[in-house]
Amino acid sequence: MLIGQKIKEIRIEKGVSRPDFCGDEQELTVRQLSRIESGASQPSLPKLAYIARRLGVPVYSLMPDFSALPPAYLELKYQILREPIYGKEEEYDKKEACLEEIYKTYFDNLPKEEQLACEVLQACLDTSRTRRPEYAELILEEHMPQIIEKEVYSTNDMLLIRLFFYQMLIRKDLAKFINQIEKLMLFLLEQKKVTKLENFFIIRDTLISGMCCLEKVGVTDCFNDYLSCLQEIMDKTQDYQKKPLVFMFLWKQALREERDFSLAESNHFISLLKHLRS
Repeated sequence: MLIGQKIKEIRIEKGVSRPDFCGDEQELTVRQLSRIESGASQPSLPKLAYIARRLGVPVYSLMPDFSALPPAYLELKYQILREPIYGKEEEYDKKEACLEEIYKTYFDNLPKEEQLACEVLQACLDTSRTRRPEYAELILEEHMPQIIEKEVYSTNDMLLIRLFFYQMLIRKDLAKFINQIEKLMLFLLEQKKVTKLENFFIIRDTLISGMCCLEKVGVTDCFNDYLSCLQEIMDKTQDYQKKPLVFMFLWKQALREERDFSLAESNHFISLLKHLRS
């Protein structure tokens, strides 16, 4: 399939019209997009990068020679991404074993963006397991300045943001980065529009990590917005893996807003326990 055909197919799948896709037409005009999709012209690299960002897909996936990633690799990757750790050493070991298999069998033949995803996952594991922020420094220094300027995030961007939040949680100067964290959280709320449903859990997990950072320094003004987004993700995906954690945040938010433990408990906590048991 040609580049233009792929772009058109994904855009239509997401239910986005050409005018909505192009916005103010500063980066790409409707006429240019129409010509690209019809095959009448080929996009420049900057335009292709812009289109990929708007579609929420890696640039390489739009290329004519792109082939699907090995199913066994994807299974290992999503096992690392989806399975919780809960601080258990044996769970860290399982994820490390998955990464070792990826590096041994698949890494050298993966596209660069997929190699970056593996490196981010390794940094996440190392940072979380050792509680040492320096394991995340190099990769974040290279990529976060560009991500801070974005409004549309790829899957890799969200994985890097989650790593950034992991690092912030164990740094002593977390309070200095609150403005950056709040900006990232604001744009994370919008990523459902450009992210495939099967990757909504990445938005969910990244939001939760950011909320942990903000709660640590008592910045909870926008928690209702975050919680609303998390509940919407659970409803759309029917994935309730993080339901207990989401409801814990809901209960704590009720306590903050009502400033009355007994009232919050009677109005929220009992109902939340019923949800958790369902």
